[in-house]
Amino acid sequence: MQIALDRGNPMPLYTQVAQDIQRRIRSGALPPGARLPTIRALALQLGVTRLTVHAAYNELQSGGWIEATVGRGTFVAEGIRPHMSAAELGREVSAGGLISDMLRMAQLPGIRSLAMADAAPDLYPQRDFGRAVEEALAVGPAMFGYTTPHGDPILRSVLADLLVDRGMHVTSDELVITSGVTQGLAMVAQALAQPGDTAIVEQPTYLGALSVFGSRGLRLIGASMDEHGLVTDELENLILAHRPRFIYAIPAFQNPTGVCMSAERRTHLLAIAARHRVPIIEDDIYARVIYEGSAPPALYAEDRSGMVLHLSSFSKVLLPGVRLGYIAAAPQWVGRLIHAKQTSDLCSPPLLQRAMAIFIQRGGLANHLRRALPRYRERRDVLLSAMSRYFPSDLRWTEPRGGFNVWVTLPPFINTTDLYLAGIERGVAFVPGNAFFTGPTAQPYMRLAFSGATPEVIIEAVRVLGELLGTHAMRRTLVRETPNDYVPLV
Repeated sequence: MQIALDRGNPMPLYTQVAQDIQRRIRSGALPPGARLPTIRALALQLGVTRLTVHAAYNELQSGGWIEATVGRGTFVAEGIRPHMSAAELGREVSAGGLISDMLRMAQLPGIRSLAMADAAPDLYPQRDFGRAVEEALAVGPAMFGYTTPHGDPILRSVLADLLVDRGMHVTSDELVITSGVTQGLAMVAQALAQPGDTAIVEQPTYLGALSVFGSRGLRLIGASMDEHGLVTDELENLILAHRPRFIYAIPAFQNPTGVCMSAERRTHLLAIAARHRVPIIEDDIYARVIYEGSAPPALYAEDRSGMVLHLSSFSKVLLPGVRLGYIAAAPQWVGRLIHAKQTSDLCSPPLLQRAMAIFIQRGGLANHLRRALPRYRERRDVLLSAMSRYFPSDLRWTEPRGGFNVWVTLPPFINTTDLYLAGIERGVAFVPGNAFFTGPTAQPYMRLAFSGATPEVIIEAVRVLGELLGTHAMRRTLVRETPNDYVPLV
């Protein structure tokens, strides 16, 4: 193993050794299970003391990168998966590219991630859901066969009862089970639009929706948002100009901003949709993740024209890997949705559908939310406090009452791609804001998600980002002092 050490660098030699091996593991040059040189052999090769190599290996082992077994040797940890370098990770700062990056980084030890807005693994109700799976298994062979594309009838009945607390009164026939909101978005896009058609989306909006709709060949038109949600005053002109097939919105704790649509805007949006007969796709995935007050009622609950299709899932509030969600829609849309489901994957797994129904019926969801929401609220508060302490005073950010995201408005001179790559090099991940827009934006932003990180990780990640933001500000100051060399960052 050839490691180039810079003895003039103030960084300790053991850190240089550890970081070089870490880079090789990330790139796949050292795959899982690869054997590392013995401490004696590597020390001799590098011309350093055994203590230096021992310290490097200790650091790698504490970070989960390597495993040492007495009598066998030292190996790259089996749980490690090869990952691209920081430069490659930042190669495509787009919806699809960043989703792929976030999923890869979630598997990478040593990364303090504020990128993934998902349920925290340390809060998964594994034991209680496991009992529900065992009870579903006892049903017998039906749990291992096909079910209808519509979904398990018992789960749909349970969901119809559950949605009453969102102000919704639906029958089980008005519900279609999906494999998460991602599939739900693909289904509504297939049911309502053809490639080349136009859809209106909030600006910014959920990058997963941008990816799904883009893959369907839809032309996306952005509608502005502010602290009260979607700016509905713009919609009339957009509809007349572009004739969209649908409007996609996240009224409760919007991703990425965390804001809620005001009551006035909600009423206006519904009136516009009814007048122009334009369906609204309501993404309600964060409505149950609330820390103060109450979530606004679902748009579906206030819709009198049958133009709202309501999507949600259990990925954020419970278990993302179960991949179960649902669409509530008026009868006029259900047939199209069932056809889209059937052509997608035929049906969602019957065993998991029945287990989810049992879990909810036994009070599992309510009990889980009682335990998990205070923990998420604590993490939000830690993030906001750390930002106030470490971030430059001229930054602005949202303070959400629910959901998992804080939206940060950066100074105009910040290049978020550079900041993103610098963060990864320092072991910190976030999502650059430009990925949430349908096109270029002059104002830079970043999204910080707090749900999956411990308070200690959140504080350290924000401290590092604060240092990087300060460095960028200093570069701006230096550039201003040397105008001949100034190149604006946009």
